[in-house]
Amino acid sequence: MTSDDDIRSGAEWLIHALETEGVDTLFGYPGGAIMPVYDALVGSKLRHILVRHEQGAALAAVGYARASGRVGVCMATSGPGATNLLTGIADAYLDSVPMVAITGQVPTHLMGTDAFQEVDVFGMSLPIVKHSFIVRRTEDIVATVREAFAIAAEGRPGPVLIDLPKDVTVAKSPARPSTRIAQHPAAPHGRDIAHARALLAAAQRPVIYAGGGVGIAHAEAALQRFHHMTRAPAVCTLKGLGGVDANDPLYLGMLGMHGNQAANFAVDDADLLIVVGARFDDRATGKLDTFAPKAQVIHLDADAAEIGKLRRADVSLHGDLIRSLDAIAMPLKIDPWRARCQDCGPSMAGVTTHRARTFTHRCY
Repeated sequence: MTSDDDIRSGAEWLIHALETEGVDTLFGYPGGAIMPVYDALVGSKLRHILVRHEQGAALAAVGYARASGRVGVCMATSGPGATNLLTGIADAYLDSVPMVAITGQVPTHLMGTDAFQEVDVFGMSLPIVKHSFIVRRTEDIVATVREAFAIAAEGRPGPVLIDLPKDVTVAKSPARPSTRIAQHPAAPHGRDIAHARALLAAAQRPVIYAGGGVGIAHAEAALQRFHHMTRAPAVCTLKGLGGVDANDPLYLGMLGMHGNQAANFAVDDADLLIVVGARFDDRATGKLDTFAPKAQVIHLDADAAEIGKLRRADVSLHGDLIRSLDAIAMPLKIDPWRARCQDCGPSMAGVTTHRARTFTHRCY
C-alpha cells in the first residue's frame, strides 16, 4: 500500500513494484540510462545476477521462468543494451514464456532526436512481444509494472517490454494506484461444446493431438482425464511430451519429423483430430496441405490467434483448456480403432527401422 505523501524516485518505485510482484531474482547489465535503477537496487530484497552480455540476461530470464513457472525479469540500458535483449525476447515470445524486460531510455525531451544511444526498442520489439510500454510519468511506474506482469502471465504467456526514460526514473513522485482487474481464461461457449461432442460421437478414428499449451495451462490432469474417458489414441508434440501418460497403451508417442511412425500413420488415417494446446507447427505437420487429410478438427487453445491460423477448425474452443476438456469428455465407441492402434502403438525404441516400417505399414 502507498499513500499520497509517500514520495520516491521512479527507480525506487520500480524496485518497490518488482518486490510487490514477488520478484526475487533479476538478470541484467548496467549502463548510463538504466543506472538510476541500479542505484535503487542497493538495499532492496532483489537478487541481481550480473551477466557478461545483455543477451545472456534475457536468455537467463527465460530459463528462470521455465524452471520456476514464474515471470522472468531482465534489465538493460538504452541503445545496444536494449537491442542485445531482443534475441532472448524473441525466444520467450515464440516459446510462450512469461517475461518482463526493462530497458533504460534517453530522457523524454531527447526522444526522437537521435540522441546518444537512443534506439526505438519499443518499435523494434513490437513483433516479438505480447505488449510494450513507454513510461512517460513517474507516477505511472507502479501501475505499469503490475499491468506488465499480468499480461506476461495470463492466457498464452509471453514477454512484455517496459521502456523507461532516464528522467522518469530520476524524478520523484507519489505512485498512481493500480486498479487492474485480473483476467481469467474464458469459458467455452455452450453451442461449441455441443458441436464438439457431436463430432466426437460420430468419429470412428479420433486422435488426440496435444501440444505445449497443455503444460502452460497446467492442464495435464485434465488431459489425462479426457484421455481416460474417451480412450482415444493420443499423440504429442515435442513440447507436449508428458501431457499424456507415456505408459498408456493408447499413447502412440510423438508425431512429426522426429516422431514415431505409429503416431504419424495414425494421424494420417484419423477422421477427427482433437487438438489441445498445439499450433500445427511445421515440425509436427510437415507439408500442411497433406497433414491429416481425412480429419475434421476440434481445436482447443488459450490463444484465439492460433485457432484457424494454419488449419481451419471445424469447432473452436477458445479459453480455459481444463474447462474445455472436462466439458467435452465422453466415452467413445471406437473399439476397432483402439485395437488397431494398440497393436501398432508400442514405442519403436530398440526396434530396427525395417521392422518398424513393416509393422506400421501392416497396421495402417
